[in-house]
Amino acid sequence: MSDYQSLGSVVAFGGGHGLFATLRAGRSLLADSVIKDLTAIVGVSDDGGSSGRIRRAFDVAPPGDLRMAITALLPQGAAGENVESILQYRFPDRETGISIQESASGLEGHVVGNVLLTALWNAGASTHEGLDLLCSFFGVQGRVLPCSSGAIEIVATIAGLDPEQADVLQKVSGQVAIAKTSGTVTQIQIEPEEPPACAEAVNAIVEADLLVFGPGSWFTSVVPPLLVPGIREAIITSSAQRMLIMNLTEQIGETSGYTTVDYLDSWEKLFPEIELDGIIVDPNFVENRQDCEQAASRIGAKVFSIDVATSGTTHDPEKLARALRLAAIALGSK
Repeated sequence: MSDYQSLGSVVAFGGGHGLFATLRAGRSLLADSVIKDLTAIVGVSDDGGSSGRIRRAFDVAPPGDLRMAITALLPQGAAGENVESILQYRFPDRETGISIQESASGLEGHVVGNVLLTALWNAGASTHEGLDLLCSFFGVQGRVLPCSSGAIEIVATIAGLDPEQADVLQKVSGQVAIAKTSGTVTQIQIEPEEPPACAEAVNAIVEADLLVFGPGSWFTSVVPPLLVPGIREAIITSSAQRMLIMNLTEQIGETSGYTTVDYLDSWEKLFPEIELDGIIVDPNFVENRQDCEQAASRIGAKVFSIDVATSGTTHDPEKLARALRLAAIALGSK
C-alpha cells in the first residue's frame, strides 16, 4: 500500500449485484480520498435477459454487468441518482403473449444502458472504448473494463443433475443454466479456453495496489474473469495485496449448501497459484471461526471478521468501505 492514508489504486473483479456493492464501497473511498483510483474488471458471460438477446443479435459482449458497474460508479447526489434511474430503466415486457419478433419495437425487456452501450459499439467503438465513452458522458468516478473484449461462455461439470444418479457427471453451458443448477458444480471452464484479455484490464492489474474479489455469484460472476489466462497471469505476477470479500450465504443452485469454508476450499482448488492476503467475513455469517481461519491459512490469508451486512443477507456498501479500509491498512504493504 502507498501509506497509512491512501490505499492507492484498487481493482475490483466480478459482476452483478456483488460487484455493484464493492464498487459503491469504492466510490465512497474515492470520495474520501482513501484510494487514488478505482477500476472494475467485469465478466462477459451473461447469456440471459436483455444482455443475452443483445449478445446473440449483435455478436458483442453482454452489456448488463458492465452497465451495472457503470451505474455503481456514478457521481453521488441527485444528478447521479437521476442518471442511474435512466440507465437502469427497463422497457416493460408485454403481457399479451406476443413474442419479441412480433412486437412493435423489439425494446421489450431491454435496459436503456444496455442499448446505449450497444449503440456505441455498433458505431465503431471497441468494447473498452464504448465503456470509456459512456463513463465520460456521465462523469463516472472510476473505470469499467471487460475481462475480455468479446463474449465468453461458461461451461460447468455438474454432478447429480438427476438426484437418483448423484455420481453421474454432465456438462451444462451458459451462465443462466449454471446459476439454476440442481446439482453440484465440480468443475468450471470457459469457451473459448484462451480468450484474449483486455489489455487495459491487464495494465490496471499491473499498476494496482489492491485487488478485490467478490462478493457475488461464485461460479457465474466471481470466478469467470479469473479464468481468462491473461487476467489470471497478471494477478499471479502482481505485487498488489489480494482481498476476497466472502459471500454471506449460499446461492440456491450453483452453491447450494456452501459454507464459508466451502467457498475458500473452492478458491484453493480453482486457483492454487493465487494466494490471498486477506479475507473479509461477517461474523454473523461464519459457521465456525476456527475452521474458517484454517481454510484461509491454506491460501495464505488473514481473516478479518467485520460487520458488512445489511439487515438482510446483502452487503452494505458503507460498511464494506470501512471494512476494506481497515483490512487493507492492517495488511500493510507487501
